[in-house]
Amino acid sequence: KCVFFRQSDVSEHSQLAVILANFISYGQMKRMHAFKDKLQTGTSVDSINMGLFNYPILMAADILLYKPYGVPVGEDQRQHIELTRDIAESFNKTYKISTFPLPEPIISKEVGRVVGTDGERKMSKSLGNIIGIFEDEKVIEKQIMGSFTDPKRIKATDPGRVEGNPVFIYHDLMNDDKGEVEDLKARYRAGTVGDVEVKQKLVAAHKRKFAGARAKRKELEGNIELVKKILAEGAVKARKFASQTLAEVYKIIGEHNKLNNYIACRSGITMKSIINFDDYSKIEVRVGKIVEAMVPEGSNKLIQFRVDFGEYQKTIFSGIKEWYSPEELVGVKTMWVTNLTPKKTPFGDSEGMLFACDTKDGPFGDAQGKKPYIVEVGDEVEVGSEFH
Repeated sequence: KCVFFRQSDVSEHSQLAVILANFISYGQMKRMHAFKDKLQTGTSVDSINMGLFNYPILMAADILLYKPYGVPVGEDQRQHIELTRDIAESFNKTYKISTFPLPEPIISKEVGRVVGTDGERKMSKSLGNIIGIFEDEKVIEKQIMGSFTDPKRIKATDPGRVEGNPVFIYHDLMNDDKGEVEDLKARYRAGTVGDVEVKQKLVAAHKRKFAGARAKRKELEGNIELVKKILAEGAVKARKFASQTLAEVYKIIGEHNKLNNYIACRSGITMKSIINFDDYSKIEVRVGKIVEAMVPEGSNKLIQFRVDFGEYQKTIFSGIKEWYSPEELVGVKTMWVTNLTPKKTPFGDSEGMLFACDTKDGPFGDAQGKKPYIVEVGDEVEVGSEFH
């Protein structure tokens, strides 16, 4: 299964990139294709920005953060995987530890490199030689009908070359009617079919090939809230793995140590490590009213709540049985974290988290078993209201 998320929602990507930049040389970066391609267009070295120059390092972080052993890429991305391997190997050797595997490029022989519709360069959106998938059908038809074929073939009755012919390469990749493809090839070689018919058949094959994907995209375009939900849930899943890798790296390089696990306040109270506003803004806290409360059979610590948030209800478990009875909490309005990934318990999934405070006696739940304080919300605040 794939996990879809926005890279910008998982800050560990950019954080790891900063670290990995210390394990690759300037000379190696100068050999990267994107940088060299810019120079070949006449762009001066002094005008190339660091975003372009450092981008391969960010790509390496994208990969190594999840510790894969293989990465499916096109042939033109092979160099990026090789750079990623160099960075991983340099890091491992520096600290004499196998933190990162050395990923192998997984390149399909059939589609690792596909020639563009110009018949010369690899298919690339920036070069304008692609056949789209989700564009308007008329645009796609124009792209196919304008594809390069056999330049030596003047008339439809001239025998044509199939090998290396972009249109037939696309037929082999997209056309599910293999009998039709073989028939077209035979007639093309014999000079009994024209380029127009061959391309029209490709247009029809393209429609069949991507009909499902196009329909799914249209469905998602009409349900942006679902897309946001998929991306948000994906970010949570990705961040769970990414944060573990970054914490491991920080510990290895000495960024995490006894001095910075906690930040001391003037009052003498310890404070957890600083987070940024982006991280904070991802937390959703809402007012919820407890409509049901019970102790699950066999539980020593948990109380199971049914919490009303106005437009929906959630089942949430909290380990406060030692200090509260279910009966005294029914009807209480308080604060809950509502956008956490469901956490499995022996009694079911917990779909959020209860907010509770320490008291003047000290932190709750420590060795002395201090009671947590539940902040009740007044009637002037409606159920479902969000805290900011």
